[in-house]
Amino acid sequence: MTLSDFRKIKDVFDRENIKSNRKLVIYMFFVGLATIFWFLNALSKEYTTTVNYPVSYSDFPSKKILSNELPSRLRLTVRAYGFDLLRYKLSFFQSINFPVNEYTNNRLEKSDENIIRFSTNRMTSAVAAQLSSAISVTHISPDTINFQFSSLIEKKLPVHFNSNLKFEPQFRLGGDVMLKPDSIWVIGAQSIVDSIKQIETETLELKKLNESTKKKLNFVKIEGLKFVEKKVEVELPVEQFTEAQKQVGLKILNLPDSVYMRLFPHQVKVSYLVGLKDYETISEEQFELEIDYGSIDLENNKVKVNLKNSPLNISNVSFYPEEVVYLIEKRN
Repeated sequence: MTLSDFRKIKDVFDRENIKSNRKLVIYMFFVGLATIFWFLNALSKEYTTTVNYPVSYSDFPSKKILSNELPSRLRLTVRAYGFDLLRYKLSFFQSINFPVNEYTNNRLEKSDENIIRFSTNRMTSAVAAQLSSAISVTHISPDTINFQFSSLIEKKLPVHFNSNLKFEPQFRLGGDVMLKPDSIWVIGAQSIVDSIKQIETETLELKKLNESTKKKLNFVKIEGLKFVEKKVEVELPVEQFTEAQKQVGLKILNLPDSVYMRLFPHQVKVSYLVGLKDYETISEEQFELEIDYGSIDLENNKVKVNLKNSPLNISNVSFYPEEVVYLIEKRN
């Protein structure tokens, strides 16, 4: 600490400075006291002001659904003494409750009417009862609340299964995915229900599948729509498969009686994937491979092979060759 610092401290405690500071303290005390008396006097007077008050709605018609947005706050014009207004500002109040059926005398519940205009002045006494008894409500804004409802309808819609499935090598789905239920009843406004074609499930994600599995899934929520069923059971048939091959003979269509047609080769090799449980059930006779004499190009010595039929319980069917060489001879 330097010499100049000591001099500054000495100046603060100098007798003249102490006298000057004492006068300032006394002056500020009386200013503060006067402010308090002014504030108390102001709070003792009656004021008219506006406050924003949250509102919640309940007791809706059971067979209708709201189709418009309602005001979340009411602007109240109130009259009260300053003390009561200050107490209101510093306190926590729950939202004003608006029981729709009660305030509308069940008009919407008992009739086909879907639109009603409610004057908020009719709820002045009810609003005042939820506030402090020292606060008088003189006006509510907006002066009218419009309720627009749509009648509810029921409709049965199919369930669509969403998935992201990954299997272990040599495993796959062994049949159709089973959904229980495969369709559900929904309830909602007609405009919403008519716009929905199917109900989507949440996406089922599974990895390294190697056995049949059952899972329960939720439905994807749709605003304004109620589902009678809460979940759907999904059954995934999983099977082990292998690749198999058969030598299948070719059938010739539209062959004239006057000619004989030789094919090279006269059989093609068919490859396919099949579940192990069905491996022994597949035979050459279940495949139909053919060529059409009427479609051959006489300037080209090759003709296309067509697969007409194959067993339903196989997949990834391919065959080779896709074209065969032909030789046409006249019959004696």
